[in-house]
Amino acid sequence: MTEASAPIEAHNDEAQSPPPVFDVAVIGSGPAGAQAAVSAAHQTRSVLVIEAGAVSQRKGRAFWSKSVEFQDAPVFPGITGPRLATALSAWMSAQVGRMVTIGGKPRHVGIWRRGGMVLRVTRVEPDEGVHAPAGYLFAIEASTRALKAGTELTIERFLARSLVVASGFEDIWPDIDVTEGADRLYQTHRILFRYAGNRKGWHVCIRCDGHLHLDEHIAVVASGDFAWSIARGAQDFTGHITILTNGADPDFSDARLATLAARNIEVITEPIAAHIGKGTDLLGLKLSSGREVFADGFFVDYGLKANSEYLASNDGWNLKTDDEGLLVVDEDGAVLGADGNAVPGLFAAGDIVAGQRNLIATAFGLGQNAGLSAADLMREW
Repeated sequence: MTEASAPIEAHNDEAQSPPPVFDVAVIGSGPAGAQAAVSAAHQTRSVLVIEAGAVSQRKGRAFWSKSVEFQDAPVFPGITGPRLATALSAWMSAQVGRMVTIGGKPRHVGIWRRGGMVLRVTRVEPDEGVHAPAGYLFAIEASTRALKAGTELTIERFLARSLVVASGFEDIWPDIDVTEGADRLYQTHRILFRYAGNRKGWHVCIRCDGHLHLDEHIAVVASGDFAWSIARGAQDFTGHITILTNGADPDFSDARLATLAARNIEVITEPIAAHIGKGTDLLGLKLSSGREVFADGFFVDYGLKANSEYLASNDGWNLKTDDEGLLVVDEDGAVLGADGNAVPGLFAAGDIVAGQRNLIATAFGLGQNAGLSAADLMREW
């Protein structure tokens, strides 16, 4: 393990040095993670937020709305994805980590932040006299500097009494105009991302962006349940829908095929060869036969990959998940083990949670619930 090259940031000249053990650690700094951190800090807890973006270049789903303003975010209305990330950062920075005295006892409170890609989370025995309400501490190992060829990982280790997982998921993108050999998601799909997050481009949420295409032609690139779900949602906005499976089996039942046919929804199974665009606007898709399909908006769903590798299979974690690897939680946001019981001290919020709508408003609510639950755990009586 190498030494860290920079201190944990609290973004204020009056900030105090961080505590050796944080009350709450939050992995992820999107809407859910930021809300969890702020809510816990408001309850006079010391909070560590680990943000992967600067190190791994990972971006939450909201970031990809680059030029389309959110209209359903209750705290930041009329803001685009990159500006939302900036606003969340400023919001957390206002909760500066500091030392206060409560009941005659000094206490670290507020938020400390660190750029890092979490590699592993384990449970460790606390030192004598260290308050550990879960019966153990969470040891978090993170790579805290962007990896360059030929260099070793810079790894730091943090300790916390409770942990909120708010690291979301990665959307799986279709193999259209893929850059072979690229080692990062954005580089691999850079042409696709060129058209993502624009009014006339790729969208990943019909509930979020369907209203942008009232009575316009919507193209759905997906198959099976994914395509069916988008098409059902699209009917709220338009009657002109085309489904493209990009060479995959449509995987529709006879009843669903009959429903689509009755509504004149064409299902095209031919592989997609390339984008047709101008600037950052996506105009259409070129099929392998040379046929061109044009539309006003393009919605895609190839499933997802949960960002929870650091909890997988090490240290005996055996967590309850859905079919896509998303974490199952109880009404307090506590993560459930495979046995159905809550794992002490472990909480989850936002898109990483199974069975929730992937909307910003939902993420804020889940984040507050998890942050308050983690804060409540710190009470000594």
